[in-house]
Order: sequence, then structure tokens, then C-alpha cells
Amino acid sequence: DRHLSNFMINMETGGMVGIDFGHAFGSATQFLPVPELMPFRLTRQFVHLMLPMKESGLIESVMVHALRAYRSDPSLIINTMDVFVKEPSLDWKNFQLKQLKKKGTWIKEVNTAEINWYPVQKVNYAKRKLAGANPAVITCDELRLGHEKSMAYKNMIAVARGEKTHNIRAREPEDGLSEEIQVKCLLDQATDPNILGRVWEGWEPWM
Repeated sequence: DRHLSNFMINMETGGMVGIDFGHAFGSATQFLPVPELMPFRLTRQFVHLMLPMKESGLIESVMVHALRAYRSDPSLIINTMDVFVKEPSLDWKNFQLKQLKKKGTWIKEVNTAEINWYPVQKVNYAKRKLAGANPAVITCDELRLGHEKSMAYKNMIAVARGEKTHNIRAREPEDGLSEEIQVKCLLDQATDPNILGRVWEGWEPWM
């Protein structure tokens, strides 16, 4: 949910802070009428601030090192997320009801009789990411949870997965990616014009 109203900028230093995390852990992909298919905001304007190396410079290096640190001790972040399982937020309770109403093939894979099946499902997605899952595959799975019955579902999946001729995420396997390749897939998905050109207009991908 990284539209421009969800950033605060310090006018003295130029520092930027993201705000409003009402949509997180894939809910913007799963529940918004026009699903977000990008993992974070990295439009051309952001990329050109990083010239001459663009996204392959500092940001890629920082992401690789951060991901390697998380993957070296995944229990640190997973145990932190456990609070969502034990005490899910009101938003997550509402999302849980929304997902149940939508139904779909996912329901065969989840024991919805368990009280906290929804937060457990989200934590499992985080575990898959830390285990080297292809980001585009995660996006497709989140689309299935909320848009499987949509007429545009298959087209959404095709756009999220990308094309082998243009996108590294489409050429890589579904899981077992190294930190470097996983980050390259994330950056590829975040900067893909075919995704940015299809977002909700209020997201303002031209900025």
C-alpha cells in the first residue's frame, strides 16, 4: 500500500519514512480490488535518484546483506511475528473473515477450524520467503487467496510471474534461491513496467 500519501519526508534532511501499514503481509495483493503486484515502491523516479548504478548499486547490496542476516537466524524474526498468532490484530480478524467469504481451492490446504489459521498462514509465507522462495511465486499464491474467482485471475498471475525473455523472476525456480538471486527477483518485480503500468491510478506509478 505504498501510494504517495503513505510516505513522510523530512524537509530539512530529505529523509523518508513509510507510514500506514494497514496493508501488510500480502493483504494489498490479496484484498484490494486492483491488487498490488509489486513487493515495494521502486518507480523510475526512485531508481534515477540512484544514478549511475541505479538499483544494482547500493540498494541491492544492502538488501542482500539484510536478507542474509535474516536467513542466518530466521527464528529471530519468526518468533517476533509469533505475537500476531497469539494476539492477532483486529485488521487480521477482519481479513480472516473476508478470506473465508471468498472461498477457493486454498481452503483444502488450511484447517479453518483452528482459531488463528489466518495469522499462521501469513507467518508460513514469511518462513517461505526466508527459505528462498521466488517472490513472484509468493505473489501468485497471495493472488489465489483473494482473486481466484476473478475473470482476470489468470492474467494477473501471468503478469506477476513475468516473461522468461524479460524477467529473471520468470527464469528462476519456485524456491531454493540464494540471497543474491532472491533480491534480483524482488528488484525485477518492483521495477517491471508491465506491473507498474497496471496498478491503481491512485498509486501514481509515474512518480
